[in-house]
Amino acid sequence: MTAALRSGVILTVLTIVLGVAIGPLHAADEMVFAQEAPTETSAPSEIPPPDTSGEETPWWVLLIVLGGLFILIVALLAGRRRKPKSTAAVPAWRTHARTGYAEARWLSDNMTEALAIWHGDALYEERDDSAATDAANAKIWDQISTRKQRAADELYAFEAASGPGSPALKASQQTTTALIDTYAALTERSDARVAYRTVAESEDPAGDSLAPARDREVRASGKLSAARQQLATGLAALKPIA
Repeated sequence: MTAALRSGVILTVLTIVLGVAIGPLHAADEMVFAQEAPTETSAPSEIPPPDTSGEETPWWVLLIVLGGLFILIVALLAGRRRKPKSTAAVPAWRTHARTGYAEARWLSDNMTEALAIWHGDALYEERDDSAATDAANAKIWDQISTRKQRAADELYAFEAASGPGSPALKASQQTTTALIDTYAALTERSDARVAYRTVAESEDPAGDSLAPARDREVRASGKLSAARQQLATGLAALKPIA
């Protein structure tokens, strides 16, 4: 019920109630006046006092008044209950910050060394995703590139709305940089795993070629660990803002 319609209903009910309540009283006053007014042709006579015993307001008038008040109270309560609550709109910069943080946090939790090793082994062995573990890891790996881009886009939009040199800008830039570095380290770790498996499982592996392949894996592992640590630091700074 709109405010205008509710006001109209209230005014209508009040008019009806007042009309019904005042009508009988007004009619009684007119009856008394008619009894008291002498006619010009009649001889003066003693006018008995009017009988007021039957001029009390009828009981049904009280019922109508109470019903009208009940309707009025119900209309007021219904209007108050249906009044929409005012909600403050979420600023666009906060939406970008929250979405960017959520995507970056998912990537931080899933861009692990275990996933990189699995991906390298799967590439080398040319495995499909028929096994349960392979299917779960393949699903995660397939989302990483898209979600990394989405996180970067949201954080870039958040940076555009942040003030120069503000803590929000620094936290967003730190998270974005760490996110890109972690993704690069993840793929590098996977490639190093493929290279090591290729040398280690060749028909005649040479020691001088196996050691560098192993060292490459170690360096890629350390690089991924450092990048993930930087990403965690950036997320910790971004979380209170988002």
